[in-house]
Amino acid sequence: MSLKIYPVAETFSSEKPISEKILSTDNLVIVHFYLKAGQKIPLHASKSDVFVTVLQGKGKFYYGSESSYEILEERESLYYQPEEPHGFEAIEDMIVQAVITPNPQKKINL
Repeated sequence: MSLKIYPVAETFSSEKPISEKILSTDNLVIVHFYLKAGQKIPLHASKSDVFVTVLQGKGKFYYGSESSYEILEERESLYYQPEEPHGFEAIEDMIVQAVITPNPQKKINL
């Protein structure tokens, strides 16, 4: 089995959200997203299951459209089904962990 673990380094940018790959296998990828308040990951869809958890801060998590959302705080999670449009926006500086399976092998354009 091929396994590559990436170092964790908290990174925020005032210019745009930052994504950091934490772990990648053939079956899944774990990514951390670092967003300053007001920054957004735009709506997009994936063929993968996506499970997000807020590690720090607070944000709006969109599902289907930007008019449908849940506000999540630290230690709260949300599951997105394959092909379900999703995205999120930081209300406070926020770190989000996304567990994505299967590994889509394609990075989101931020």
